Amino acid sequence: MAEKTQKNRRSRNAKISEYRLRKLVTCFAKNLTARETAAETRLSEPTVRHRFMQIRQLLFDHGPMRIDLDNVEGRPPKDRPAKYIYERHYKGVKQEYAHLFEIEVLNRIFATKNVNKVHRFAAWNDGHMKEVMRYVDYNKLHAKYDIVEILNDASGVPHSQREQRPFEPLDYNTDSLIVINEHNIAPDEAFFRVIWELMRKFPLQDNEGQA
Repeated sequence: MAEKTQKNRRSRNAKISEYRLRKLVTCFAKNLTARETAAETRLSEPTVRHRFMQIRQLLFDHGPMRIDLDNVEGRPPKDRPAKYIYERHYKGVKQEYAHLFEIEVLNRIFATKNVNKVHRFAAWNDGHMKEVMRYVDYNKLHAKYDIVEILNDASGVPHSQREQRPFEPLDYNTDSLIVINEHNIAPDEAFFRVIWELMRKFPLQDNEGQA
């Protein structure tokens, strides 16, 4: 019942719920086929294919990686590695849609290299600090996290403008905010985040009645 009544903030005029759309985007990020995604989401394959193309168009129009078709058409394959990669997986793609598959590859690569996960912990919370120390101990073996301390500022300025310094387990202020940036998260999770944030800013546009 909750799924049917949930407002979809990422696809206007759509019958599909945001919960189910999230599952579909997750499948797209995992590079599942339309048939596999239809089974996961209980949507029809035509609907899944339609949504997949919408996501690719969204990435082409607003994604962090862009291509200028006027300057890439006709260039040799060695100058367009993304095209070479997608053609190995999507043989038979119509030329009119080729650029959408190419931009998908470019944005997958971007997400893998640039997207990270951020954790925030309150230094005055003992439970939070136990979690922070687990990250600190892990970093001694694998340098996976950047851990910084954001100092408290009574003037109320945003966190992004407050003084920051590397976190020191034996020397930190108990009224600070501890921020942990996790690098090298799973590529499909990173790609999902790129798409989901784009859909928040630019909801998919559908006609009335489109699932």
